[in-house]
Amino acid sequence: MKFKFIERSLKAIRSILRGKRMSFEFKNIKVADIENEIDLKKKGESDGTNNLPSENSEVFSITENEAITKYDEKRHEAVSEAARFLDPIKNKIIGYSAILGKKHFFIDGFRNRVEQSLTTGSGRLSNLKDSYDTQDKEVKHFKLTHDISRDPKSLTTPKMIGGLLFAAALFFIEVRVNTKLLGPAMTGGEAEGQGISFAVAALNVIISFLAGYFLVKNFNLQKCLKRTVSKIVLAFYSVFIIYLNWCLGAFRAIAEQKGQVVQWGQTEAVVAQATEFGNVLYPWTVSWSFYAAVLSFIGIGFALFSLLDGYFFDDPYPGYGSIGKDRNENKKEINRIREHLGNEINIQFKNEVKKVTDERNLLISESLKQWSINVTKLESTFANYRRYVKKIDDDSDHIIEEYRSLNSNFRSSSAPKYWKDKEGNIIKRPFKTLSEDKMDPKLVFSDMSQLYLDKNQIEEKTKSLNNELNEEVTTYVKEVNAFKEEVNKRITDIRSSYNVS
Repeated sequence: MKFKFIERSLKAIRSILRGKRMSFEFKNIKVADIENEIDLKKKGESDGTNNLPSENSEVFSITENEAITKYDEKRHEAVSEAARFLDPIKNKIIGYSAILGKKHFFIDGFRNRVEQSLTTGSGRLSNLKDSYDTQDKEVKHFKLTHDISRDPKSLTTPKMIGGLLFAAALFFIEVRVNTKLLGPAMTGGEAEGQGISFAVAALNVIISFLAGYFLVKNFNLQKCLKRTVSKIVLAFYSVFIIYLNWCLGAFRAIAEQKGQVVQWGQTEAVVAQATEFGNVLYPWTVSWSFYAAVLSFIGIGFALFSLLDGYFFDDPYPGYGSIGKDRNENKKEINRIREHLGNEINIQFKNEVKKVTDERNLLISESLKQWSINVTKLESTFANYRRYVKKIDDDSDHIIEEYRSLNSNFRSSSAPKYWKDKEGNIIKRPFKTLSEDKMDPKLVFSDMSQLYLDKNQIEEKTKSLNNELNEEVTTYVKEVNAFKEEVNKRITDIRSSYNVS
C-alpha cells in the first residue's frame, strides 16, 4: 500500500509538471541502443564477409534499412505523443485567436441603455408635470374662490410631529393634574380619579383637536351649508365642554365642603357649616373654591388649546393644504429628477468607459497572454522536433558510416554501387535517411502548420493584437464621447421643458 501511494503521488507530480511544460520534450535515442537492437557489429562483419550488399546494389542494405526503420519507429512514437500534447494547445490557440480577432465593443447596446434612462426620466417628468399643472390650477382656483393671496401652508412631517406632540403633552398634563385634584374626592382614590381623568382629557384634548381640524376650519369657507352645520355643531360641543368642566369643578368644590379633601390654604380637611352643598349637575348652585376653579379652567383651557392646535394642523382652509402639499411634492420630485438625470447619465458614461477599459485590460492580461503562451509552446515544440530529427538524421548517418566501415574491412569485392558518386568516389555523410516530409514539423504536424509562428512573428503578432485592442478602445471611447455631447444637449432640453421653478 505504501509503495502504491508513493507511485500515485509521483504520477500526480509528473502530471502537474507536464501541465506546466512550455514545450514537448522529445526523448533522446541513444546510438548504442539502436546498434545493439540491430546487432550492427555482427551484421556488418557478416555482410562484408559475404560481399553484401553486392557490387551492383543501388539501394541501402537490409541492415542499413533496419537501422533507419528503428529510428523512424521511435520518431513516429514521439510524434504521436507530441500530437497528443499539442492537441489541447491547438484548441486554445484557435479559441483565443477567435476571441482576440473579433470586435469586442459595440455602442448600440450602450445607446439603448442610455435611451431607456432618458425615456424613463422623460416619461416620469411628463406624468409629474401633468399632475403638477393640474394641482397648480386647483391652487389658483382655490385662491380665487376664497379670495386668498398666499400659498398653502402644507402639512410637513416636522409640523405634523409638532402638532401631535403638543396635543399629547396637553393630554398627559391634564390627566396628571385632574388625577391629583379629583383622586382625593373619589371613593376609589387616585385610581378611580385617573380613570375619570382619562375620559375627561380625551374629550377636552382629543375630541377638541378633531373639532378644530374638522369644524373650525370650515368657518373659512364661503357661505355654504357645511360652514353653517359646523358652526352649529361646534356651538353645541362648546357648551357641552364648558358644562362638563364646570360640573367637574363643582364636584371638587362639594368634596372640599364635605371635608373629603383639603381646601386652598388649609392643612387638613374641614367640614363646611352649610347644610346644602349644591348639586353637581347644577354647578351654579355650588359654592366654588380655588381648586375647583383651577380644575374647571384647566379643562376648558386645554380644550381651547387643542381646538386651536387642530385648527392650525395643516392649512386653516380645509383641503387647501393637501392640494398644496401634493403640488409641492410633485414640484420637489420634478426638480430632483431634473437635477439627478444628468448625474445618472454621466455615471452611466463613466461606468461604460471604465467597463471597456477593464475588459481591454482583461483581454490583454488573460486572452492575449494565454494566446502568446500557447503559440510559444507550439513554436518551442516545433523547434525541439527540428533538433530531434536532426539528431536522428546525424545518428543514422553515423550508424550507416560505421556499418560500411565494418563491411569494407571484411568484404573481398569492391564497394557497392550506391556507396559511390558518379566519379566513383566513396560517398560521405549525409546520407539523407529522412525525407523532407519527416524533417519539417509543419509537414509532420500538418493540422497545426497554419497556427505556427516563429519567435519574431509571435512578438510582432502580440504587439499587433495589443495595438488593435488599444485602438478599438480608443475608437469606442471617441464614439461614447460624441454620443455624450448629443445626450447632454437632450438633457438640457428636458430640464428646460420641465422647469417648474
